[in-house]
Amino acid sequence: MSPPSTDPVSPAFLDALARGLGVTRVARVTGLDRTGVEVACAVRPGGHVLQVCNGKGLTYEAAARGALFETAELWAAETVRPERLRWGARAELERTGDTVWGVEALGSAGTVVVPRLAGPEVRLAWCEARTLDGGEPVWVPAQGVYCPPSGTVELGPVSVAWTTNGSGAHPEPEPALLHALLEATERDQLSRALPEGWSEEGVVGRMLRPESLEDGAPRTAALRDALRARGFRVYLFDVTPAPRTRGRVGLPVAAAVLVDADEGPVPLTAGYACAMDRDEALQKALLEAAQSRLTDIHGAREDVAAADREAALGFAQALSEVRPRRAVDAMPDAADRRAKTATAKVRTVLSLLDGAGFTQVAGIALDAPVPGLHVWKVVVPGMRVSELL
Repeated sequence: MSPPSTDPVSPAFLDALARGLGVTRVARVTGLDRTGVEVACAVRPGGHVLQVCNGKGLTYEAAARGALFETAELWAAETVRPERLRWGARAELERTGDTVWGVEALGSAGTVVVPRLAGPEVRLAWCEARTLDGGEPVWVPAQGVYCPPSGTVELGPVSVAWTTNGSGAHPEPEPALLHALLEATERDQLSRALPEGWSEEGVVGRMLRPESLEDGAPRTAALRDALRARGFRVYLFDVTPAPRTRGRVGLPVAAAVLVDADEGPVPLTAGYACAMDRDEALQKALLEAAQSRLTDIHGAREDVAAADREAALGFAQALSEVRPRRAVDAMPDAADRRAKTATAKVRTVLSLLDGAGFTQVAGIALDAPVPGLHVWKVVVPGMRVSELL
């Protein structure tokens, strides 16, 4: 999920970044749809994980930045300098007195899929991370951080399902880290709020009353109104875990479902987001839903499967029959007026994670394709990754 960035970045820097990434074109695909939400595609023919990355925003410039930053996250995961790796079994590293998190502790950064290849005596590649609360070194399995092309760098027996989750890129380090933390939180909290995916209970109990947006989320209300005028039905949800849910962080987590009233080729798409304040979370989720439509329409993402049209139409019908009860102001809001800088926001998120039981959080500053760009990957043991994404 690439953020709808609003930070100014010079065209010269973005051009240099595109060249460094191997991006041959940043295409404006907004006109392929009628939502009016700007969507850009960064085309990288030599990409290993993906050849096309999307970005969205209220302006084309924001969408293009988002597409390039998301591409940079993948470039950094694919690019492994051997000197950053340390080989050995977990037991070997622990005998030297180093702090080691095994594959079972990757959490937000990957899931163990072959346990017999992940034991303490199995030799594999490790990379050094730093705890975000004190900067202490900790060694984590490189398989949770990197995804190198075959024939380049080996990381050991494949035991982990790598994920892009918990990555962030930005010209400044703290916003990149903040994005990584919010993305990891979003996907974990969504798995706790909707553990079985969308259900009748989840839809009925979490749909937000449209009239409550005007005061509680005015930016989202404006975007909703614009989409309605273009022939779409908008449904917004508070998918923050319930107060007594184990692992509830307390940041607002939003979901948006965008339905084509004309029942066109893409009848329904969804988007999800976590942010510091509820209006931002809801707006980002709605932008994500609009981007998802264009992802289906332009068809250049090789990791996106065709949706079940009949199921989508059935879900759209079910949504139209719900009488929403929840108000926007029921969502948590962590937009502390004192936390105006990215550094302060990172501290706020780390404090909330600690209070939710995520006491171990580490980050790795990855290599970047050009000077002046920062790419982070976070590892949060105990976090989950929702299958809805």
